[in-house]
Amino acid sequence: VILLFLRNLSGNLFSTLTQGTFDHLGSLKSLEFQTDYLLCDCNILWMHQWLKERNITVRETKCAYPKSLQSQTVTGVKQELLTCEPPLELPSFYMTPSHRQVVFEGDSLPFQCMASYIDQDMQVLWYQDGKIVETDESQGIFVEKNMIHNCSLIASALTISNIQAGSTGNWGCHVQTRRGNNTRTVDIVVLESSAQYCPPERVVNNKGDFRWPRTLAGITAYLLCTRYSAGSGIYPGNSQDERRAWRRCDRGGYWAEEDYSRCQYANDVTRVLYMFNQMPLNLTNAVATARQLLAYTVEAANFSDKMDVIFVAEMIEKFGRFAEKYKELGDVMVDIASNIMLADERVLWMAQREAKACTRIVQCLQKIAMYRLANGAQVYSTYSPNIALEAYVIKAAGFTGMTCTVFQKVATSDRTGLGDYGRRDPDGNLDKQLSFKCNVSNTLSSLALKNTIVEASIQLPASLFTQKQKREIRPADESVYKLQLIAFRNGKLFPATGNSTNLADDGKRRTVVTPVILTKIDGLNLAGHHVPINVTLRRIAHGADAVAAQWDFDLLNGQGGWKSDGCRILLSDENITTIQCYSLSNYAVLMDLTGAELYTQPADLLHPVIYATAMVLLMCLLMIVVSYIYHHSVIRISVKSWHMLVNLSFHIFLTCVMFIGGITQTRNASICQAV
Repeated sequence: VILLFLRNLSGNLFSTLTQGTFDHLGSLKSLEFQTDYLLCDCNILWMHQWLKERNITVRETKCAYPKSLQSQTVTGVKQELLTCEPPLELPSFYMTPSHRQVVFEGDSLPFQCMASYIDQDMQVLWYQDGKIVETDESQGIFVEKNMIHNCSLIASALTISNIQAGSTGNWGCHVQTRRGNNTRTVDIVVLESSAQYCPPERVVNNKGDFRWPRTLAGITAYLLCTRYSAGSGIYPGNSQDERRAWRRCDRGGYWAEEDYSRCQYANDVTRVLYMFNQMPLNLTNAVATARQLLAYTVEAANFSDKMDVIFVAEMIEKFGRFAEKYKELGDVMVDIASNIMLADERVLWMAQREAKACTRIVQCLQKIAMYRLANGAQVYSTYSPNIALEAYVIKAAGFTGMTCTVFQKVATSDRTGLGDYGRRDPDGNLDKQLSFKCNVSNTLSSLALKNTIVEASIQLPASLFTQKQKREIRPADESVYKLQLIAFRNGKLFPATGNSTNLADDGKRRTVVTPVILTKIDGLNLAGHHVPINVTLRRIAHGADAVAAQWDFDLLNGQGGWKSDGCRILLSDENITTIQCYSLSNYAVLMDLTGAELYTQPADLLHPVIYATAMVLLMCLLMIVVSYIYHHSVIRISVKSWHMLVNLSFHIFLTCVMFIGGITQTRNASICQAV
């Protein structure tokens, strides 16, 4: 008689089987020992040989560890893969508690560490900030080490009683074997009995809406970044779990350092501009990328974050590296800068204060003309709705003066060479472009143009190069200079961000009320020479206490500011102011606008057909109400239906009146919002 034994050990908590485990089972024919912790290493090599010698069948038993052998049958693994070489992979290894512990002085804190028992030389050690911890009754520390459970788990216990402030730090359970080591750690923060807290606070910034909870002093709080739909596909970065913001509560109970850099921008516009800013540029894609950015900045009036302007400024700087090679790129840069002038003044002010974004844009524009003239061109010009740029190569010899006028066309522009997309003024028209007209004269009479509005003019006197010529050794006709003129429709790209109390704007009391015109001649310095330059500017606002000023990029630690030194007002009427300065710079007129309003045009009228049809609608509504009142006795409807009819008629009436009277009230923000 032959007895067949089946041994099923599945589900038990063991990770390895020691040699000789089944020696007493002489009649064993089939074996199953599947477990979630089975470690296939050198410790089961004996089993391969034993199973072959006894001809024993192993049923549904697969390796759980190491991961490289996971799900392979025990008998199917090649023997050369069953090794005990590092790194050490433990099927089970955990420490409790496993998360940061915040306790008060005098508390007791117990820890337990447990790991799979895979080798006889295994040890479990405890560390604090890298230093080994042993039992110390005087400090209230008790360690119970190397307790073996069921030949499958090794454990150790640590108890910190009467915990003190010195216990604050990183505590770790360290498993040590000849095959390698492994560690689990947890942070302990010990607070005084009278602990302080940072109050709960809501922070809304360009990275999202964060609600910071009440946090103990000395603790760093973490919040997950705001989640966005995965379908947007416009933000590259790490997984959501890695995108966290943090904020530290200092020992005094006040919020201190914070970091939101791992979070994506909350605004779609800012995220797209961030993507533009991260794109690598080269000679092959610079123009195409600039065109894409130009099309996107058409809606610059909707920019609400300072980073929008900063990203655009950085892109313009990058495009500037390729502007010398591509003439068209300079034109696009001017158009982008023109679009940026549609942004809200507050946004531009914040971008200037944060990263000098406006200054960087203007300085990039100054380089465009120099790139073009350096390639042998004698004249270069480009224009846009808010910025016009003109540059000439001029000779000092025989210079008899020059007058340049900035004007706005009111007829359809005939400019070619660049598509119309992105080239719009604030009202959406394509024909209100700023442009320059220069001639060799010191009068304005020859510059009269039909269908134009003159915004500014500048007169360069014949004596401009006189002082320079006297000091030159070489003949005067060899002196060649590059004249550059840039006109800005307003002063948005020149925001005063520093303490300007002693400057022309008098601590921001005065505001730019004219276009800004920049004049620059490479290689010419008027310092010490009394050469008057007259500038005539059209005012765009009524105000008081006018002052002539010029912008100095170096003032206020590089933030720039308006100064009135060297400039004075020659004459002024209701719409025009003429100033005189003695240096080449950026010119404008500043005024106190307290209680003043910008020049505004009356609201446009709607098409006459709209008024006529509105009257028809109102008459029909009146007929409905009158007919019901007159025939009330024969019209059988419920009171509820009557109320519905009256409400419907009344609301249609209100809608019609508000549309007719309010749809064009866009000049005043408050009225527009009310409508």
